[in-house]
Amino acid sequence: MNMNKLLLLTTFLLGLVSSKINAQSPLPIHIGIKGGSNFSELPVSDDFNSKHAVGYFVGAMARFDFKRFYIQNKILYSEKSSKIDKISGTGSKNAKWKSIEVPLVIGYKVVDLAGLNVRVFAGGVYSYILDENFLSLNQLKDSYRKFDKSNIGYQVGAGVEVWKFTVDFTYQGGLNNVNKNFSSKPNSFNVGVGYFFL
Repeated sequence: MNMNKLLLLTTFLLGLVSSKINAQSPLPIHIGIKGGSNFSELPVSDDFNSKHAVGYFVGAMARFDFKRFYIQNKILYSEKSSKIDKISGTGSKNAKWKSIEVPLVIGYKVVDLAGLNVRVFAGGVYSYILDENFLSLNQLKDSYRKFDKSNIGYQVGAGVEVWKFTVDFTYQGGLNNVNKNFSSKPNSFNVGVGYFFL
């Protein structure tokens, strides 16, 4: 499946639906798009050092408001990367992986004004690995040969919303290892910018 075409189609459909609805709709449901950067790390064995590297994500989001509280769900296409250095000094490479991520968080609006709100949120995230190149790291081939495609994690963060635009700062950590026989839980810092059509 071509993920770029899927995301473009999703964006088009969201725009089409929202164009039929009054921009100032009092409905508690909001739909929009979101994208941004992630800074990810994949911890590895004792013979290696891992460092955060830059990636990106893009997708759609939906929110249901209940007074100051809200529930927000997203579906994101994400590309992540982590720099891997061998302690012996034989050079470094980047481990990269592409995934579909589905975060679901509960939030609270600390500041809730007509055109501005400041939020905090926390919740879980399911991710499914579409593609990865860990096997290019020769020393880690055996460890990552049975890389688990499905992973569960958590998110905590804060955000600011002005009119229909939103900026979020999120920390995401893994709850399960990427391999049953290998202790490694990826983590990332995410900075996202979004726009609500509805």
